[in-house]
Amino acid sequence: MPTGVPRILAFLHPLIALAAIALLYHVATLGLRSRQRRGEEARPLHMRRAPYALAMVWLSALTGVTATWLWRDDLELAGGWHFWIGLGVVAVLSTGALLSRRVQTDDTARKIHPALGLLALLFAALQIFFGMPLLPF
Repeated sequence: MPTGVPRILAFLHPLIALAAIALLYHVATLGLRSRQRRGEEARPLHMRRAPYALAMVWLSALTGVTATWLWRDDLELAGGWHFWIGLGVVAVLSTGALLSRRVQTDDTARKIHPALGLLALLFAALQIFFGMPLLPF
């Protein structure tokens, strides 16, 4: 377990991850509202904020790997479910982002895109569950 400044820096990942999950939830609610009747005002917000949520997820993943590598000698890099589910969140959201470019013109993309978002939220919830025991307390 790290001490001093490394211990404080080890909390960077959990804080960024918390912000990323909050932003993911916000973007998901905008996406769901945009599919409802009279929800057209939510769609542009969803489209504008989703790239920031994806960027926060990538930043969270990078800080998690960096924190484990530099400051968490007590953890094995890529050694548990938390890492692999996090990789799944990144992959699913990145796939959803690529697919989002076709949502306006492709019915299949329009059906798959929200399912990927829901899957990413499920994975993010699992991330919290598997990440809590890893906190540097």
